[in-house]
Amino acid sequence: MRLSPLLPPSARNNISYSRFSGSRHQLPGSISKPFTWRTWKQQADGLLKTFQSWANYRRSFTNAPIPEGTFALAKKYQLQAAASNDESFRSNVTFSPVASRTRGKMTQFRTEIEGGNLPSSPEVGDTPDTPDTRDSPLLSPGPQELAHLMYPPTKDEQIVNTALVDVLNALTMHFPNANDWTLHRKSFKAEFEHASFEARTDGYLEDGPSSNKVRALIEVKPMTRRKRRNPTCLQEAAQMAAWIKSDLDVGGALNLPGRRLHVSQDRHQIFLIFADYTEDYIRYLNNTLPPESPRPFLKMNEFGPWDTTPVSEMMQVGSILLAIALRSYHDANSNVDPSSATPSSDMKPKGDIEQPGRTGLP
Repeated sequence: MRLSPLLPPSARNNISYSRFSGSRHQLPGSISKPFTWRTWKQQADGLLKTFQSWANYRRSFTNAPIPEGTFALAKKYQLQAAASNDESFRSNVTFSPVASRTRGKMTQFRTEIEGGNLPSSPEVGDTPDTPDTRDSPLLSPGPQELAHLMYPPTKDEQIVNTALVDVLNALTMHFPNANDWTLHRKSFKAEFEHASFEARTDGYLEDGPSSNKVRALIEVKPMTRRKRRNPTCLQEAAQMAAWIKSDLDVGGALNLPGRRLHVSQDRHQIFLIFADYTEDYIRYLNNTLPPESPRPFLKMNEFGPWDTTPVSEMMQVGSILLAIALRSYHDANSNVDPSSATPSSDMKPKGDIEQPGRTGLP
């Protein structure tokens, strides 16, 4: 799904959104080769085999009441999230300055976004969704923009957020070589010549309480993704673009393949969305791309969903999520070239990560 324009005319951006669901699929070659994903997954599997609370969590899918353990609260809120009937869309993206844009330009821009006027490219393993015309993730200026900042998320959205962050931290809190997740709603502001926009997340993966470095983004919605696909994808893309522009991480690991990602939960379904971009895209965001150069795209590679209600899917995605935190910690603390960052053991990858019937990751 090609999402353009993402920004107002003074700060337009190019995005492409690829979905890999419904069949086994590999990440694009530009991401998968240096990604070393299977090796980190294997280390995560080994840690979880020794984790008694993980075994208790596995049993919680067939036994009631919920057993004691690190995952007890996560399981409680996962059950509540799966029962959500809330279909309201709350945007986490706002634009400014208000005074610099004419009403006519914003009306045209909002019409393009809300009308689902997004040319589609072929998608893998899924059927097209009906464009959603009721909500926009990119707020027009004025009272509505202020209202979204003044009023908190809906009850059901808070439940989904708690369910996701609880399970993410339950996976990492007993392993010192894994980064932790936070509920802190960090904002990223992207400044352009004639406009700016601010994107606020529902949490993130951090290097530590004293660090401002973000390693992955969290985004949640109380409804399933198919009900609000276009505005949800646009919001995630805006968050990613703002994160890249706010933290260029020159010489660091964030610009390596597979490092910039979203962990998103929509109701009871978890998605992983990996950003794929080039140095030209960073130049494009900073308005330093030569005028005659082809306009580069930010590609958002979406994997999932993993359903939080069957034990088999949570066992698999749980291992993947722990692997993300393990590799993030290594990126932050290793003195070696991050492009060769792999676990310290001599483990050899035995195969691809597969989500039965849905997704394979490298």
